[in-house]
Amino acid sequence: MLVESLKVFCDLVETQSFSKTAVLNSVTQSAVSQQLKSIEKRQGKQLLEREKRRLTLTAEGEIFYRYSREIVRRFEEMQHRIQALGGVVSGTVRLAAIYSVGMLELAPHLKTYIKTYPKVNLRLQYDQAQKIYDEVASSEIDLGIVAYPKAQRNVDVLKFTEDEMVVVSHPENDLAGQGELDPKKLAGRPLILFTPETPTRRAIDRFLRKHSVRPNVVMELDHIATIKHAVEVDIGISILPRLSVQYEQSWGTLAATPFDDGPFARPVGIVYRKGRSFSLATQKLIEILSNGQTAQTEAAQAEA
Repeated sequence: MLVESLKVFCDLVETQSFSKTAVLNSVTQSAVSQQLKSIEKRQGKQLLEREKRRLTLTAEGEIFYRYSREIVRRFEEMQHRIQALGGVVSGTVRLAAIYSVGMLELAPHLKTYIKTYPKVNLRLQYDQAQKIYDEVASSEIDLGIVAYPKAQRNVDVLKFTEDEMVVVSHPENDLAGQGELDPKKLAGRPLILFTPETPTRRAIDRFLRKHSVRPNVVMELDHIATIKHAVEVDIGISILPRLSVQYEQSWGTLAATPFDDGPFARPVGIVYRKGRSFSLATQKLIEILSNGQTAQTEAAQAEA
């Protein structure tokens, strides 16, 4: 049985999707289905049960998946080590970031990476935080950039940077002329914030409670560009990362005012799948993004 077939099986278990598995392996959905049938026929056992929209491993499937995942991991590790001996950094790296981490934060790192490793095909996409966690866990992407990162069962974290959160307003708003702002002055002001389920919104709510401010939330939006547009037309004010409004400040369409009790900092981290063997290209991107930190793969832990 080819390692490629084992990888298809593992990807199907992890993504719970025939279409996503097909994309990950550059095959058709029909080919994924045929490979699953072939594996089950060879084993003489049903390995996956289809329950409504979910694929569930049978007892035999659990064993098959566990050993298949290890075989695939070791095979990928072997390929990566052979590639490293040649010293050529190439291949495709898939990076996803939340919308509120803009190119101003990523650009210096990505510019260095692309210039240093011109043979790498870097694919950058923007998405919601939970989708990034899910796609990192299922290996659909290599790395993710999220705010308030948290290690999860299959996901670990490296530090990337910190954002200074500031009050963003229309330039003619009376708050715009202040050098620094007492958080209590936000009381009663119309606020346009991220939706409640986002980590950044939860942090803003904690910050306001800490300063005994009862927020007057007039709009809740899930995309930072939409929030900025709403503030530009003076529907209300917001609390956003300073770097995310730097262009609008230079154009004179938005104003940014820091808080007077010290910076309100938002941690931003790199998330990656625990125990995964990374290609040399991905390892080099991690080093550049995290200032030399190293992701703890199973291989690295075994050698430590």
